[in-house]
Amino acid sequence: MTAVDYVVVGQGLAGTAVAWHLRWRGCRVLVVDRGDPDSASRVAAGLVTPVTGKRLARTPGYDELYPAAVAFYRRVEAETGRHVFTARDAVRVAADERERAKLSGRTPSASAGVVYPLARARGSPEAAEGSRPPLAETEVDPDWFAAPHGAFALSPAGRLDVPAYLDASRAVFAADGGFVAADLDPGRDVIPEPDGVRLPRFGRRARGVVFCQGFAGRSNTWFPDLPWNPAKGAVLTLRIPGLAEERVVHRGIWLAPVGDGLFLAGSPYDRDDLSPTPTARGRDQIVSRLREFLRLPFDVVGHRAAVRPVVAGLQPVFGFHREYRRLTYLNGLGSKGALTAAATAAAVVDLLVCNF
Repeated sequence: MTAVDYVVVGQGLAGTAVAWHLRWRGCRVLVVDRGDPDSASRVAAGLVTPVTGKRLARTPGYDELYPAAVAFYRRVEAETGRHVFTARDAVRVAADERERAKLSGRTPSASAGVVYPLARARGSPEAAEGSRPPLAETEVDPDWFAAPHGAFALSPAGRLDVPAYLDASRAVFAADGGFVAADLDPGRDVIPEPDGVRLPRFGRRARGVVFCQGFAGRSNTWFPDLPWNPAKGAVLTLRIPGLAEERVVHRGIWLAPVGDGLFLAGSPYDRDDLSPTPTARGRDQIVSRLREFLRLPFDVVGHRAAVRPVVAGLQPVFGFHREYRRLTYLNGLGSKGALTAAATAAAVVDLLVCNF
């Protein structure tokens, strides 16, 4: 058996961030990933924005989470030699006068006092969110977008090229033997012991295992009781001749440029159909909402779907097995994974290193 410090199961946004933080703490890490092309991380658009949702609420803890995310991705870029994160303001187009009033800061925020517990576990102070600060108005090209109620800048914001980030990270992990492409079975392949964990099929012994499996974690027999509240999302790839907008534009759905005249658009929430199969219903929802504000014709050239690993409370969750403390999990990053992964994984690694 080859000794490592930690095995990380799953190389999505959560697992990749955990692996990086462990490596930076001097730990020997083995990442095991089954290579699911329809995982939520592989389909994710990687949007990082301060205001989200129907309530237009400011993301709790954003003033702490955003700089942590940028610093993390810049360090990854330095080590991989690949650009993966673009910092750029986004745009929210107001759908009506009610939204305009909210975006201009004339209504109180409904998110007061809500925090991300794992981000806060690092000891950083976090002020409660009081009144929603007004957003600055911005211009959108009237030939491209219908915005009779105005548009507002979402700042600071950015976008993570998630596939590039995952692939670049995987290459670094694999270069020193720290990555295995395999479908690990938690019940059969992981054998806890008093002072560690054995993985006979992989020839490894570790101090601990961190399961970062996303929605696949629903079948993990070590942790069968997570409060799942998953939601399927869909993303369309579009060709939009004549559109040169470089910012991500939000109005019920989002529209993000990816280069070469292509854009991504998504993403509705479906809590009934939890398969990764794209559906006509999901496609039609995005197309219908897009036509409400996009004035240019477009062609749909791609359609993907995935199930977001959302849990009750809409916050990341981390825990230890009740009997075998060497088995742990991190899950539930949901649609804000590109933003929260860095700070959340850092808090998790602090807990792991302190406990083992």
